Amino acid sequence: MKNILLATDLSEKADRALERALKIAKEQKAKLHIIHIAPAYTGPKHNKKWALDLQKGVEELIRLYLEDYKDSKDIKTEITVRQGEEVFSQILETAYTGKADLIVMGMHNKEKLRDLFVGTTLERVVRKGLKPVLMVKNKPAGPYKSVLAPIDFAPASRSALRIGMELAPKAAFNAIHIYNVPACYADYADPVLYMKTQEFTENSEKKAMDAFLKTEHTHFAKTHNGQNKNLSGELLEGPVYDTLRKKAKSLKADLMTIGGHSRFGLASKLGGTAADMLSNPPCDILVASEKVYK
Repeated sequence: MKNILLATDLSEKADRALERALKIAKEQKAKLHIIHIAPAYTGPKHNKKWALDLQKGVEELIRLYLEDYKDSKDIKTEITVRQGEEVFSQILETAYTGKADLIVMGMHNKEKLRDLFVGTTLERVVRKGLKPVLMVKNKPAGPYKSVLAPIDFAPASRSALRIGMELAPKAAFNAIHIYNVPACYADYADPVLYMKTQEFTENSEKKAMDAFLKTEHTHFAKTHNGQNKNLSGELLEGPVYDTLRKKAKSLKADLMTIGGHSRFGLASKLGGTAADMLSNPPCDILVASEKVYK
Protein backbone atom coordinates (compact mmCIF):
# COMPACT_ATOMS: atom_id res chain seq x y z
CA MET A 1 0.00 0.00 0.00
CA LYS A 2 1.27 3.45 -0.93
CA ASN A 3 -1.53 5.80 0.12
CA ILE A 4 -3.89 5.61 3.09
CA LEU A 5 -6.76 8.02 3.69
CA LEU A 6 -8.04 8.64 7.21
CA ALA A 7 -11.42 10.36 7.33
CA THR A 8 -11.96 11.77 10.82
CA ASP A 9 -14.82 13.63 12.47
CA LEU A 10 -12.65 14.54 15.48
CA SER A 11 -15.21 12.95 17.79
CA GLU A 12 -14.50 11.58 21.25
CA LYS A 13 -13.03 8.27 20.07
CA ALA A 14 -11.58 9.42 16.75
CA ASP A 15 -8.09 8.91 18.17
CA ARG A 16 -8.53 5.13 17.79
CA ALA A 17 -8.83 5.35 14.02
CA LEU A 18 -5.96 7.85 13.88
CA GLU A 19 -3.70 5.57 15.90
CA ARG A 20 -4.56 2.53 13.75
CA ALA A 21 -4.05 4.51 10.53
CA LEU A 22 -0.63 5.65 11.75
CA LYS A 23 0.39 2.10 12.63
CA ILE A 24 -0.70 0.79 9.25
CA ALA A 25 1.03 3.65 7.41
CA LYS A 26 4.25 2.91 9.29
CA GLU A 27 4.03 -0.85 8.67
CA GLN A 28 3.24 -0.34 4.99
CA LYS A 29 5.66 2.59 4.56
CA ALA A 30 2.76 4.51 3.09
CA LYS A 31 1.73 8.16 3.00
CA LEU A 32 -1.14 9.07 5.34
CA HIS A 33 -3.65 11.64 4.10
CA ILE A 34 -5.97 12.94 6.84
CA ILE A 35 -9.22 14.63 5.87
CA HIS A 36 -11.88 16.35 7.97
CA ILE A 37 -15.10 17.68 6.47
CA ALA A 38 -16.47 20.61 8.48
CA PRO A 39 -20.08 21.80 8.14
CA ALA A 40 -20.60 24.19 5.24
CA TYR A 41 -20.44 27.86 6.24
CA THR A 42 -23.62 29.72 5.30
CA GLY A 43 -23.15 32.97 7.23
CA PRO A 44 -22.68 36.55 5.96
CA LYS A 45 -19.90 37.17 3.45
CA HIS A 46 -17.93 39.40 5.82
CA ASN A 47 -17.58 36.45 8.20
CA LYS A 48 -15.85 34.21 5.65
CA LYS A 49 -12.54 35.06 7.30
CA TRP A 50 -13.86 33.55 10.49
CA ALA A 51 -14.68 30.35 8.58
CA LEU A 52 -11.16 30.24 7.13
CA ASP A 53 -9.67 30.79 10.57
CA LEU A 54 -11.77 27.92 11.86
CA GLN A 55 -10.45 25.72 9.06
CA LYS A 56 -6.86 26.58 9.97
CA GLY A 57 -7.68 25.91 13.61
CA VAL A 58 -8.91 22.41 12.77
CA GLU A 59 -5.72 21.72 10.80
CA GLU A 60 -3.66 22.80 13.80
CA LEU A 61 -5.76 20.59 16.10
CA ILE A 62 -5.05 17.56 13.90
CA ARG A 63 -1.33 18.39 13.95
CA LEU A 64 -1.47 18.47 17.75
CA TYR A 65 -3.14 15.05 17.69
CA LEU A 66 -0.28 13.77 15.53
CA GLU A 67 2.32 15.07 17.96
CA ASP A 68 0.90 12.76 20.63
CA TYR A 69 1.93 9.70 18.63
CA LYS A 70 5.57 8.73 18.26
CA ASP A 71 4.71 6.83 15.07
CA SER A 72 3.79 10.07 13.29
CA LYS A 73 7.40 11.29 13.16
CA ASP A 74 8.38 8.59 10.69
CA ILE A 75 5.33 8.97 8.46
CA LYS A 76 4.67 11.37 5.62
CA THR A 77 1.33 13.01 6.38
CA GLU A 78 -0.93 15.47 4.61
CA ILE A 79 -3.89 17.24 6.23
CA THR A 80 -6.94 18.51 4.35
CA VAL A 81 -9.87 20.36 5.90
CA ARG A 82 -12.90 21.01 3.71
CA GLN A 83 -16.38 22.36 4.19
CA GLY A 84 -19.53 20.89 2.74
CA GLU A 85 -22.68 18.87 3.24
CA GLU A 86 -22.10 15.71 1.16
CA VAL A 87 -19.42 14.42 3.48
CA PHE A 88 -19.29 10.88 2.09
CA SER A 89 -18.92 12.09 -1.52
CA GLN A 90 -16.04 14.38 -0.55
CA ILE A 91 -14.31 11.51 1.24
CA LEU A 92 -14.69 9.27 -1.81
CA GLU A 93 -13.56 12.04 -4.17
CA THR A 94 -10.43 12.56 -2.08
CA ALA A 95 -9.82 8.81 -2.01
CA TYR A 96 -9.98 8.54 -5.79
CA THR A 97 -7.99 11.67 -6.63
CA GLY A 98 -5.36 10.75 -4.05
CA LYS A 99 -5.24 7.14 -5.28
CA ALA A 100 -5.90 5.84 -1.77
CA ASP A 101 -5.39 2.12 -1.34
CA LEU A 102 -7.40 2.11 1.89
CA ILE A 103 -9.91 4.37 3.66
CA VAL A 104 -9.78 4.30 7.46
CA MET A 105 -12.72 5.56 9.51
CA GLY A 106 -13.67 5.37 13.16
CA MET A 107 -16.89 4.18 14.68
CA HIS A 108 -18.38 4.61 18.12
CA ASN A 109 -17.98 1.85 20.66
CA LYS A 110 -21.57 2.00 21.84
CA GLU A 111 -24.12 -0.45 20.56
CA LYS A 112 -26.36 1.06 17.92
CA LEU A 113 -29.64 0.21 16.34
CA ARG A 114 -29.42 -0.61 12.67
CA ASP A 115 -31.24 2.54 11.57
CA LEU A 116 -28.63 4.63 13.39
CA PHE A 117 -25.98 3.13 11.12
CA VAL A 118 -27.74 3.01 7.76
CA GLY A 119 -27.64 6.48 6.22
CA THR A 120 -24.55 7.62 8.13
CA THR A 121 -21.40 8.87 6.43
CA LEU A 122 -19.61 5.61 7.25
CA GLU A 123 -22.36 3.47 5.74
CA ARG A 124 -22.43 5.56 2.56
CA VAL A 125 -18.67 5.44 2.10
CA VAL A 126 -18.78 1.65 2.50
CA ARG A 127 -21.80 1.14 0.22
CA LYS A 128 -21.18 3.66 -2.55
CA GLY A 129 -17.42 3.43 -2.91
CA LEU A 130 -15.20 0.76 -4.42
CA LYS A 131 -12.25 1.44 -2.14
CA PRO A 132 -11.60 -0.93 0.77
CA VAL A 133 -12.71 0.60 4.06
CA LEU A 134 -11.29 -0.22 7.49
CA MET A 135 -13.75 0.60 10.26
CA VAL A 136 -11.91 0.97 13.55
CA LYS A 137 -13.82 0.18 16.72
CA ASN A 138 -11.18 -0.64 19.32
CA LYS A 139 -8.07 1.10 20.56
CA PRO A 140 -5.06 -0.53 18.88
CA ALA A 141 -2.87 -2.78 21.01
CA GLY A 142 -0.23 -3.36 18.37
CA PRO A 143 -0.53 -5.06 14.96
CA TYR A 144 -3.57 -7.22 14.29
CA LYS A 145 -3.05 -10.73 15.67
CA SER A 146 -6.26 -12.67 15.07
CA VAL A 147 -8.36 -12.19 11.94
CA LEU A 148 -11.75 -13.74 11.23
CA ALA A 149 -12.59 -13.98 7.52
CA PRO A 150 -16.15 -15.07 6.69
CA ILE A 151 -16.17 -16.26 3.08
CA ASP A 152 -18.71 -17.36 0.52
CA PHE A 153 -16.12 -18.22 -2.16
CA ALA A 154 -17.12 -15.13 -4.17
CA PRO A 155 -14.51 -12.60 -5.43
CA ALA A 156 -15.52 -9.95 -2.87
CA SER A 157 -14.81 -12.08 0.21
CA ARG A 158 -11.59 -13.32 -1.40
CA SER A 159 -10.58 -9.72 -2.06
CA ALA A 160 -11.29 -8.73 1.55
CA LEU A 161 -9.22 -11.67 2.81
CA ARG A 162 -6.24 -10.78 0.62
CA ILE A 163 -6.29 -7.13 1.62
CA GLY A 164 -6.51 -8.25 5.24
CA MET A 165 -3.41 -10.39 4.71
CA GLU A 166 -1.65 -7.35 3.31
CA LEU A 167 -2.60 -5.30 6.38
CA ALA A 168 -1.73 -8.05 8.85
CA PRO A 169 0.88 -10.36 7.28
CA LYS A 170 1.88 -11.86 10.65
CA ALA A 171 -1.63 -12.41 12.02
CA ALA A 172 -3.40 -15.76 12.31
CA PHE A 173 -6.28 -15.94 9.81
CA ASN A 174 -9.34 -18.12 10.29
CA ALA A 175 -11.54 -18.38 7.19
CA ILE A 176 -15.02 -19.63 7.98
CA HIS A 177 -17.85 -20.56 5.69
CA ILE A 178 -21.30 -20.60 7.24
CA TYR A 179 -23.93 -22.70 5.52
CA ASN A 180 -27.44 -23.94 6.16
CA VAL A 181 -29.22 -27.07 5.01
CA PRO A 182 -32.65 -25.89 3.76
CA ALA A 183 -35.12 -26.04 6.63
CA CYS A 184 -37.74 -27.68 4.45
CA TYR A 185 -35.72 -30.90 4.45
CA ALA A 186 -35.77 -31.04 8.23
CA ASP A 187 -39.45 -30.16 8.52
CA TYR A 188 -41.02 -32.27 5.81
CA ALA A 189 -38.58 -34.86 4.45
CA ASP A 190 -37.94 -38.23 6.02
CA PRO A 191 -34.89 -38.43 8.34
CA VAL A 192 -32.82 -40.50 5.90
CA LEU A 193 -33.26 -37.99 3.07
CA TYR A 194 -32.43 -35.11 5.41
CA MET A 195 -29.24 -36.81 6.61
CA LYS A 196 -28.18 -37.54 3.03
CA THR A 197 -28.87 -33.93 2.04
CA GLN A 198 -26.87 -32.66 5.01
CA GLU A 199 -23.98 -35.01 4.19
CA PHE A 200 -23.99 -33.95 0.53
CA THR A 201 -24.02 -30.27 1.52
CA GLU A 202 -21.14 -30.72 3.97
CA ASN A 203 -19.04 -32.61 1.42
CA SER A 204 -19.66 -29.99 -1.26
CA GLU A 205 -18.78 -27.14 1.09
CA LYS A 206 -15.65 -28.97 2.29
CA LYS A 207 -14.40 -29.41 -1.28
CA ALA A 208 -14.99 -25.73 -1.96
CA MET A 209 -13.18 -24.73 1.25
CA ASP A 210 -10.19 -26.99 0.53
CA ALA A 211 -9.85 -25.53 -2.96
CA PHE A 212 -10.17 -22.00 -1.59
CA LEU A 213 -7.47 -22.52 1.04
CA LYS A 214 -5.11 -24.13 -1.46
CA THR A 215 -5.48 -21.15 -3.81
CA GLU A 216 -4.91 -18.62 -1.04
CA HIS A 217 -1.86 -20.39 0.39
CA THR A 218 -0.37 -20.52 -3.11
CA HIS A 219 -1.16 -16.85 -3.75
CA PHE A 220 0.37 -15.71 -0.46
CA ALA A 221 3.55 -17.71 -1.04
CA LYS A 222 3.84 -16.33 -4.57
CA THR A 223 3.46 -12.72 -3.40
CA HIS A 224 5.57 -13.04 -0.22
CA ASN A 225 8.76 -14.73 -1.40
CA GLY A 226 7.63 -18.25 -0.66
CA GLN A 227 6.46 -17.57 2.91
CA ASN A 228 3.72 -19.72 4.41
CA LYS A 229 0.58 -18.04 5.72
CA ASN A 230 -1.07 -18.92 9.03
CA LEU A 231 -4.45 -19.51 7.40
CA SER A 232 -6.94 -22.16 8.47
CA GLY A 233 -10.47 -22.90 7.35
CA GLU A 234 -13.62 -24.07 9.07
CA LEU A 235 -17.18 -24.94 8.06
CA LEU A 236 -19.98 -23.94 10.41
CA GLU A 237 -23.71 -24.45 10.20
CA GLY A 238 -26.09 -21.91 11.71
CA PRO A 239 -27.42 -18.36 11.52
CA VAL A 240 -24.79 -16.05 10.03
CA TYR A 241 -24.88 -13.12 12.47
CA ASP A 242 -24.90 -15.14 15.71
CA THR A 243 -22.31 -17.60 14.41
CA LEU A 244 -19.94 -14.80 13.39
CA ARG A 245 -20.18 -13.10 16.77
CA LYS A 246 -19.59 -16.33 18.69
CA LYS A 247 -16.62 -17.22 16.51
CA ALA A 248 -15.11 -13.75 16.81
CA LYS A 249 -15.38 -14.00 20.59
CA SER A 250 -13.83 -17.47 20.79
CA LEU A 251 -10.91 -16.44 18.55
CA LYS A 252 -10.49 -13.10 20.31
CA ALA A 253 -10.50 -11.63 16.82
CA ASP A 254 -9.30 -8.04 16.53
CA LEU A 255 -10.18 -7.79 12.83
CA MET A 256 -12.89 -9.21 10.58
CA THR A 257 -12.74 -9.09 6.78
CA ILE A 258 -16.01 -8.91 4.84
CA GLY A 259 -16.67 -8.91 1.11
CA GLY A 260 -18.54 -5.76 0.20
CA HIS A 261 -20.87 -7.38 -2.30
CA SER A 262 -21.01 -10.92 -1.00
CA ARG A 263 -23.45 -12.94 1.08
CA PHE A 264 -21.83 -11.59 4.25
CA GLY A 265 -21.41 -8.06 2.96
CA LEU A 266 -23.39 -5.37 1.26
CA ALA A 267 -25.48 -5.54 -1.85
CA SER A 268 -27.00 -2.45 -3.47
CA LYS A 269 -28.67 -1.92 -0.09
CA LEU A 270 -27.48 -3.19 3.24
CA GLY A 271 -28.99 -6.51 4.16
CA GLY A 272 -30.08 -7.35 7.69
CA THR A 273 -27.02 -9.38 8.66
CA ALA A 274 -24.55 -6.85 7.29
CA ALA A 275 -26.34 -3.90 8.83
CA ASP A 276 -26.45 -5.62 12.22
CA MET A 277 -22.78 -6.58 12.05
CA LEU A 278 -21.65 -3.13 10.97
CA SER A 279 -23.88 -1.39 13.51
CA ASN A 280 -22.52 -3.37 16.43
CA PRO A 281 -19.27 -5.03 15.32
CA PRO A 282 -17.32 -7.33 17.66
CA CYS A 283 -14.02 -5.86 16.45
CA ASP A 284 -12.51 -3.73 13.67
CA ILE A 285 -13.97 -4.56 10.26
CA LEU A 286 -12.42 -4.39 6.81
CA VAL A 287 -14.87 -4.23 3.91
CA ALA A 288 -13.71 -4.68 0.32
CA SER A 289 -15.51 -5.15 -2.99
CA GLU A 290 -14.60 -7.52 -5.79
CA LYS A 291 -13.42 -4.50 -7.83
CA VAL A 292 -10.22 -4.44 -5.77
CA TYR A 293 -9.74 -8.19 -6.13
CA LYS A 294 -6.06 -9.04 -6.65
